[in-house]
Amino acid sequence: MRSGVWSSSDLELFEGTFRAFGSSCRIVSDLGEHAVHRSVGRLEDLEARWSRFRSDSEVSALNRKSGAWVECSEVTIDLVRRAVDASIRTRGLFNPLVLDALEALGYDRDHRRLSPPRGAVEPGPEVALPSPLGIDVAGGAVRLPGGARFDPGGLGKGRACDLVLDDLLDDGAQWAYVSLGGDVRFGGEELARRGTTVEIQDPIDHASVWGTTEIRGGALASSSTLVRRWSHRGRTHHHLLDRAGRSARGRRVAATAFAPTACWADVVAKCLLIDDRLGRAEVEEWDIGALVFDRSGESVAYGWAEPDFDA
Repeated sequence: MRSGVWSSSDLELFEGTFRAFGSSCRIVSDLGEHAVHRSVGRLEDLEARWSRFRSDSEVSALNRKSGAWVECSEVTIDLVRRAVDASIRTRGLFNPLVLDALEALGYDRDHRRLSPPRGAVEPGPEVALPSPLGIDVAGGAVRLPGGARFDPGGLGKGRACDLVLDDLLDDGAQWAYVSLGGDVRFGGEELARRGTTVEIQDPIDHASVWGTTEIRGGALASSSTLVRRWSHRGRTHHHLLDRAGRSARGRRVAATAFAPTACWADVVAKCLLIDDRLGRAEVEEWDIGALVFDRSGESVAYGWAEPDFDA
């Protein structure tokens, strides 16, 4: 972990950067180094429970025993409930039971170990995806539909952001944010009062900044079909699958969403790319703000303004 201390006006902030959930992570707060070290431990625990690449994780146990009841920790049960709720709210567009489809496309290991992409994304054959409505939760146990396998994906990464930020606020942080991959959660009374400027990367030219926005709370999540691509059996794929279990091929290539929580922002950002027919009506229904980019780099904003969420 790399760390440092810097100041924002008269407020001394501590920063730590490291890797978690297969992504770069950055934590900034006014609590000091000890708080960041606790956050690292929290993320390591969540990754140990939720990683599909670890045979001893709770998610792997669920997948090995699909169709049977499996005892899980409270935090994992909460994650599963949120995944089902996200599927309902997006009318099935978000589906946490796509693991078999992902692995059939070659995404069966950490994305850094996959074969590099070759050419444009090509659709594979359609597959029947299991319905998340078949997931049962009772007491301290979860039962997946027989033969189905669960992938927390970006929702898990976003939820991890939310939990770490909530821990920092519970410890008394007045200014804090947690950035994990493309998900960022903000909070604290001082951050709400002063605000912080966030840069939005140009999705076509990664070396450039598209623009900036001021944030005082809530969460931002960004997703793209231009990254996390790979080739498998002569075809190029990416990780955002449509309802037919294929890499989505809409005209949009990137999206950024505002939402009260990082897990919901992550879900929405991905859905806006999976189905490019989604627009103002859905953004208003989901009570979010969104910015989407097409292949030419042109952008469209839906409800894009400083979010009015509790810090």
